Amino acid sequence: MIEIRKIKLKIMTTLLGVFFGCGIVASQTPKAEQAMDSKRRHIAEVAALTSTGDLDKLKAVLIDGLNDGMTVSELKEVMVHAYAYCGFPRALRGLQTLVAVLDERKAKGIEDNRGREVSPITDTRSKYERGRDILAEISGIPADTPKADYAVLAPEIEVFLKEHLFADLFERDVLTYAERELTTVAIIASLGKGVEPMLKGHMGIALNVGITPGELRGVLAVVEKNIGRSEADSGKQVLNELLQSKGLIVDPETSIVAVENGVKKQKVTFHNRFLIDVVGDLYFPANYDSAKKYAAIIVGHPFGGVKEQTSGLHARKLAELGYVTLAFDASYYGESGGYPRRIESPEVRVEDFSAAVDFLTNHPAIDADKIGVIGICGGGCYSVSATQIDHRIKALATISMYDMGRARRQGVGDSQTYEQRMAILDEIGRQRTAEYGGAARKDIRALPEKVDENTPKFAIDFLDYYDNPQRGQHPNSTGYCSYTSLAPMMNFFPFAQIETISPRPLLFIVGENAVSKYFSEDAYEKAAEPKELFVVPGATHVDLYDQPDYLKVTLPKLDAFFKQYLK
Repeated sequence: MIEIRKIKLKIMTTLLGVFFGCGIVASQTPKAEQAMDSKRRHIAEVAALTSTGDLDKLKAVLIDGLNDGMTVSELKEVMVHAYAYCGFPRALRGLQTLVAVLDERKAKGIEDNRGREVSPITDTRSKYERGRDILAEISGIPADTPKADYAVLAPEIEVFLKEHLFADLFERDVLTYAERELTTVAIIASLGKGVEPMLKGHMGIALNVGITPGELRGVLAVVEKNIGRSEADSGKQVLNELLQSKGLIVDPETSIVAVENGVKKQKVTFHNRFLIDVVGDLYFPANYDSAKKYAAIIVGHPFGGVKEQTSGLHARKLAELGYVTLAFDASYYGESGGYPRRIESPEVRVEDFSAAVDFLTNHPAIDADKIGVIGICGGGCYSVSATQIDHRIKALATISMYDMGRARRQGVGDSQTYEQRMAILDEIGRQRTAEYGGAARKDIRALPEKVDENTPKFAIDFLDYYDNPQRGQHPNSTGYCSYTSLAPMMNFFPFAQIETISPRPLLFIVGENAVSKYFSEDAYEKAAEPKELFVVPGATHVDLYDQPDYLKVTLPKLDAFFKQYLK
């Protein structure tokens, strides 16, 4: 009893740190946004919202920028620059909003840093010459290149472009060329359909002046968050085409780093069918030879988890055994994209596995006919569903699999009645109505918020993994998701076509004492051969995540399975 009390006390202490610290905030900031520093993020937000005229949101981001140290001159310059791309009305309304913000803050006694004014222009050449040379410098296209078709048709617009846009605006030095291109990309991307060639051109210029692919993804994340999904999706298609044409599918600045026992790791980004950027860690075995083709294993994390936890551990351990492995963050979680954050969508979770296969089948180090998948806990049921429809997955193993659909419909251990489920669906309907009407979103945690004498042992096991800094605690993993996500999860039946995976093999690894054991037993019964249910004596559900004594059992089993079927 004393030991149990110590565990509970430790859990409650770490809960305070996780939920009242930075955990939830960090989980809402995907890698794309993290790629930009705070100043560039503010610039992108101000530019995007100025272009669409959403003045309420613009006011909020202007205040955020001022509080974060941006000067009045910098914010003003973003909107002055914006008029050339979205017109005087939008730019003037943006400037009027900035004036109102400054007046309100001054009335409260806040003195904002005005910043410096634009330096005087000392170049005595004509504006046309200056603008022509600035355009050639930032675009990398020689000034004597044949004129574009629009310039042949309307030569005066080409003069306006060079004299005014690239001389009068780009020559102003409050913002750098890179910051102006960031502004331009954010504005054009926010306009949506019909301006793709211009967006592609300015994205190319942005790369030329030092904006990274990650920062461009960050701009599109800002657009998705503040403007809309369709506008961001159009921009993502343009960016993906541009990067593909330049051979930059993996960010060139992403280095390969050594981790342990000769294994190396590289951060990678790829997009799924919904054009959400998925971020993963790609692990390479010791003595990796880029001239060879390797069998690859994709590892999907549990519900509420991230790649830095058990999926990353398994990916690294399997890389030590000679595989190229990929652990990724599911859409809406961790460093991956997708808004709103912490949405649990079974369709998207399944799609993420196929997107990972897309990425690996296009990777030069991978034998496209030797790709396997491991799904852990909730990732197990999603991986089963993905394997049913993606024949490129040649072998599937699950560890401590959770059937998220059944668990949400019937509760753990089938303890929830039909009437209780119907009552929850009634409540979800009311919550959706309220949220559409402007009410705050309701989030829930899959794990207990507090521990008492009635807390079941399996819940304590989960907490002692996810809230324990010595095991799985990570700031991107809070365990929260939107309450309304329960409805589509209830409607998810991952084993509906499990027999169609045959003749590809299935391996279900489960702990003898796991609360989730019946999920794997159910899947095993419904599956066709070849299949195996591998029970680890004495192990609980969470034991198989990371406990060394059990990894000594499961890793050789996984290695033998994949060596047999990925050959």
